[in-house]
Amino acid sequence: MTSETHAGAFDIYRETLSELYAVSDVMHRGRKGFSSQTKMMRFAGSTVGRARSVAQTLVRDADTIRRSGLDHISVILSFSNAAADFDGRDGRADPGSVQFRDLNQPTRSRGDDIDMINMMVPRHQIPNWLLTTNFHGLIMPGKSPGGRLVASHLITLVEVSDDLTEDEGVAAIEATFVIAERFLGRRGPAPTPAQTEAVQRTIRRRAMHIVDTHIGHGKLTAGRVATLIGVSRSSLFRAFEPMGGVLTYVRHRKLDRVYAAVRARGGATSVLQDLADQQGFDSVRQMKSTFRTRFGFSLTDVPPSSLARPGRSIAIHAAHVDVPANDIVLDWLRIGEAI
Repeated sequence: MTSETHAGAFDIYRETLSELYAVSDVMHRGRKGFSSQTKMMRFAGSTVGRARSVAQTLVRDADTIRRSGLDHISVILSFSNAAADFDGRDGRADPGSVQFRDLNQPTRSRGDDIDMINMMVPRHQIPNWLLTTNFHGLIMPGKSPGGRLVASHLITLVEVSDDLTEDEGVAAIEATFVIAERFLGRRGPAPTPAQTEAVQRTIRRRAMHIVDTHIGHGKLTAGRVATLIGVSRSSLFRAFEPMGGVLTYVRHRKLDRVYAAVRARGGATSVLQDLADQQGFDSVRQMKSTFRTRFGFSLTDVPPSSLARPGRSIAIHAAHVDVPANDIVLDWLRIGEAI
């Protein structure tokens, strides 16, 4: 919704948000250049979703708290810079940081723009270890292992929310606090199987991202991946057991990239040494051997892509073509989101 497509966009936005925050300091008073986009999912009494809007100040004061009747905790992953006053406690949320807010306490925040994931959970569903701390305004920096893992978990939760059952969604929300608890030095009851599954899903996603961004930049060990995520080696290994193990996953990712790269170059194998170096294989011979073991045929038998051009790679992020190109879709599935 924008002020260009709907003259009353800002007024509607401000009114619908009024029981959560009072909105002010919007450029041109929202009459032009205003935009807002929100997607929310509900699991039992909790909500989680992504919100985007323009720069603004959000205030939750005593009157708003009383009128709203909310007794919830808000966990916010910020993708933009924001500064806040948490009832006298100053806080700055850099991109990627995770902040905890008590919606029964005043907050005033100002963002360069609004781009966040917001999870709101009823107080009675919050673990005791958090309720017994002064968590209002607590911020987990985006550069910290805990902040990165909680952020990754929230991103994953929003991305898969449409496909989760009610019970799975509740377990994933509870798992947010299981992860935070560990990195904030607390120890509570053992997580349920559903919570453990949600945490392991996030560990896998975080590890996959690390593997994809580090391929071609030296040898990446399981211990190094675990360190970058901020979990133990045993936690990493358990998360990848359903996929055949961490090393199997890493090897398959390398081979998928080799497969797609050779296809994109029209089946040319003259660049195998470059590919072996880029993907971290010890030699072309090792790459050829592991490729044959996985796919059942040699690299020289890889068929060219339907969109391949001599001497250059095809763009595989997106394609608008007027010829059948199902092989490109298969390459997208092989490569995934990393390239």
